[in-house]
Amino acid sequence: MSNEPTLHELMERSGGPQAKASDAAANLHREPHREHRGASARLFGHGVAALHDQPVDEEDSWVTTYMDLLTLLLVLFVILLANADLSGSPSPSEQVLQAAAGQSAGLALTESELQAQFASSGLADGVEVSTSPGKVNIKLKDKILFNSGEAEFNQQAAQVMQTLTEVLKKNQLLISVEGHTDNIPISNQRFPSNWELSAARASVVVRFLAEQGIAPERMRAVGYADSAPLQTNTTAAGRSENRRVNVVLTEVE
Repeated sequence: MSNEPTLHELMERSGGPQAKASDAAANLHREPHREHRGASARLFGHGVAALHDQPVDEEDSWVTTYMDLLTLLLVLFVILLANADLSGSPSPSEQVLQAAAGQSAGLALTESELQAQFASSGLADGVEVSTSPGKVNIKLKDKILFNSGEAEFNQQAAQVMQTLTEVLKKNQLLISVEGHTDNIPISNQRFPSNWELSAARASVVVRFLAEQGIAPERMRAVGYADSAPLQTNTTAAGRSENRRVNVVLTEVE
């Protein structure tokens, strides 16, 4: 019997066609997976880099900045609205300032209107409007309302009083009418002294205002005679300054 290897033994030694075919098939099965994984990795890497390298749209950036600005403005508006006093009344700080100045908005407005009305009526020379703490002072000078020694209105008084009444009807200020004279004594059947004369003149003004619709409870009439002079009574000019009717306006406490 021959010792030469058989065909089957030779195929087993060399691995045989079947083994080679199996190895080739396995390699073909593995290679696509390797290529697929490599391609996926490369694609993912390029995608991430593309996200980082993507330029920012200038138009989108402008819109974002604009929206941020609008948001800040809205927040500021809400804060201001929350701290605003919608009642129209002055804030505590404004009240302190007004008290320190001694003059309210109502008095200041009345002063301005009086000055404008008397100026437009051509009466500025005979009427002097001024303010003092908490008051508006209207000085009706000598002879603009009354002739010497009399307590009846003269012809010029009608225009003066009508202008004054129009302004006083627009507010609820208290009205004090003060009659003043110089120190020249008067003595007649109607006015025994300057006290009666000054009081009568103040009363005539108050009566006229009441007849025009000014509430009587807002007013009072006071006669000071020559007890509160503005100037010296030793000169004619000084005595002329002292003969006057003052209308003093104050707010209701």
